[in-house]
Amino acid sequence: MKNILIVEDEELLCKIYATSLSDSGYNIRIANDANTALEKLKEYQADLIMLDVKLPGMSGLELLKKIREIDQDVHIIMVSAYDSFKSEYEVWASQISDYIVKPVKLAELLTKIKNILGE
Repeated sequence: MKNILIVEDEELLCKIYATSLSDSGYNIRIANDANTALEKLKEYQADLIMLDVKLPGMSGLELLKKIREIDQDVHIIMVSAYDSFKSEYEVWASQISDYIVKPVKLAELLTKIKNILGE
């Protein structure tokens, strides 16, 4: 079973993602902010991280840098409600596996995750 860490400050979205991905056979952990995500990564070997761009306290892009200091190989999907971040995509594209704009279509998300994880 593959492990996914969802880093998202909107609790309802976390529940929706977690339920859908758990029902699809993934082991899920949730972090609602960057510091919690970093703590979870110390105890949880994630195969993939869904990372919101806008987080309280530290942006998802700042957290991306810290994650890469910890784990160079984990797959990361950046998620944002703001399509404008695509304009900055080239700056951090080499650090992530994909980018999704909210609202996320769960079927599309699941397909992307399966492709990224080679399933």
